[in-house]
Amino acid sequence: MDFDFATYLNQLDATYIYRVEKLAGGVVNVTVRASKSRIATTATITASPSPTMCESRNDNAGLDCDCGCDCGQGRFPGEKSLILKHAPPFIAGVGESAPMSQSRQEVEAASLALFSPDPLPEGDRSRSLSSPSTQGVLHHVSTESGVMVPRLLHHDPANHVLVLSDLGPLPDLSKVFIELGGFTPDSAGAASWQPPPSSPRLGFPLEAHEISTYRRIGEKLGMFFTRLHDTSSIRSILGAAGHEQGEVLLRNRSGQQSLRADTSVFPSVPEMKTVIHEHVIKPIRSHLLKFPSLLDEAEAEILFAAVEADFLRPTPPEEQGVVLGDCWTGAVLVDLRPATGEDVDVGMGVIDWEFSSLHGRGVNGDVSQFLAHLELLRVAAHAHPNGQAIGHLSAINAIIEGFVRKYKLGQTKSSEDDCGLLRSAYLSHGAEIINCAFWKTWTCHDPECPSCTMTSQPSSCSSSASGQSGSTQCSVITKLVSRGISFLRCAVATEPPRLGTAALRQNIAANNLEMAYDNTQTKGLYDLFE
Repeated sequence: MDFDFATYLNQLDATYIYRVEKLAGGVVNVTVRASKSRIATTATITASPSPTMCESRNDNAGLDCDCGCDCGQGRFPGEKSLILKHAPPFIAGVGESAPMSQSRQEVEAASLALFSPDPLPEGDRSRSLSSPSTQGVLHHVSTESGVMVPRLLHHDPANHVLVLSDLGPLPDLSKVFIELGGFTPDSAGAASWQPPPSSPRLGFPLEAHEISTYRRIGEKLGMFFTRLHDTSSIRSILGAAGHEQGEVLLRNRSGQQSLRADTSVFPSVPEMKTVIHEHVIKPIRSHLLKFPSLLDEAEAEILFAAVEADFLRPTPPEEQGVVLGDCWTGAVLVDLRPATGEDVDVGMGVIDWEFSSLHGRGVNGDVSQFLAHLELLRVAAHAHPNGQAIGHLSAINAIIEGFVRKYKLGQTKSSEDDCGLLRSAYLSHGAEIINCAFWKTWTCHDPECPSCTMTSQPSSCSSSASGQSGSTQCSVITKLVSRGISFLRCAVATEPPRLGTAALRQNIAANNLEMAYDNTQTKGLYDLFE
C-alpha cells in the first residue's frame, strides 16, 4: 500500500482521525476503508509531522463513531466510514509489468454519478465528470432492483483518488465461495481465509430458506443488469445531456432501431481494450496448447482465433448498452445475515465501475462474464469428492437460476433468433472460464491428481504451477478448461449454436452430485437464448 491514505485523509478532512484498513480482493486499484475513529483536536492535527505518526495514531484507541462520536461534521458529514480508491499507473494486483491508464478513474467517477441523485459539492467535483444534467439518471436502476451502488463523495484527479460511500463490511461473492478456491492474484493468504458467516460450508447441505436467499441474490442481479443494459438507459443519459439530436439511429438486421452512444457524453479510455487484449485475450492461446488431451494444436488455433476476432471486432449499435464492463463475482457484495420464514430479501451492491461504458456488450459481455465465474465455481464444486460441496452447488445453481429468469424476463428485445449474438456470448463465456482457470488459484482435492503433490491439506493450483505446453496439468484446472472449451466449440460449430445447448446441459448433469437432477440445476447462459 504505497499511497499514504492516512496523510491524504488528514489533509482532506482534518476534523477526524481515521482508522485505515486495506481491503483485499481488489485487482485494478488499491482500495481501503477509512473509519472515523475520533474527532481530532487542534493539537492532534498540528502534531502530524510524518505519515508514520499519522497512521500509528489511527491505530490508537479512540471514541469509536458507532459509540457516540459525532459523525456529522467535517468534509463528509453523516458518513461513519469511507471507501478510498487509488489508481496507480498499472494494474495494482499485477504490478508495473501491467501498465494501465489512470484515466480509468474518470470513468468510474462518471459512472457512479449516473446513479447518485444528489449532486456533488463544487469542491468535490472534477471537470472530468459527465454532464451535471445526467446526475442520477440511472438511480431508478438501483432502486427498482434493490441493488446498491456506492455514492461518489469526492474525486481528486490530481492524486488519482476516489472517495466513495461505504456499503458496509459485506463479503463479495468470491469470498462467499472461498472454500472452492478461486483466489485472485492479490489475495495473499487467501488459502487460510474462513468463509463469511452464513456461507455454504463443505459437508453440509443448505436448508430451503438458504437456497431461497441465494436465488434472491440471482434475481436482484438479473433485474439490475437487465435494466442497466436496456436501450432506455442510453436514451436517458443522452436525453438528459441534451444530445437528442446527436443520437445516431441505425437499422440492424431485424429492422429495429438502435442507439450509438455519443462518447462525448461520457469519458472513455480507448487504450483499455489494448490492455485487456494483451493480458486477458492473448494468453488464452498458450493456455489451450497446454491440453493436448483435450484438443490438438490445430483446433486450439481455430478456437483462439475465434475468441480474438470476436473481442477485436467493433461492437455494432444493436449490441451496445450501458455496462459495468468487468462483471464478475468480486464486483458483487452480499449481506448474508440469516433470514427466516418468508423474509428472503438480501442486501446487495455492485462495485468497481472503472471499466464501465455506454457502448459495451450486455448479454455477450457483462452477463457472459458473470455467469462464467459462476460456472467456474460450479465445476469446482463438482470436483470435490463425495458430494462435500453439495451446499455450495445448491447456492450456485440458485443464483444462476434466479439471474437467468429475471434477466430474460426484463429484456425488451429478444435474443432468441440472433445466432451471431449467441456465438459471441459463448466465445466470451468460454474465454473467461479458460482465462480464470489460470488467473485464479484453485484448490485440488483429487488424491490421484497427476500434477499436484498431495499433503494433509488440499493443494493449490495456479498459473505458477501450470507447466508448459503438453505437460501434465492439475485435474481441477483441466476440468475448468474443458468446460470453457465446450462453449468455444459450440460457438465455432458450423451448425447453429443452439443445437449444442443440449450437450452443454448434459455436461453439467454428468457431474451430478445429487441423486435427482432437474432443469433448474442446469441453468446457464444458453437459457437466455431459448
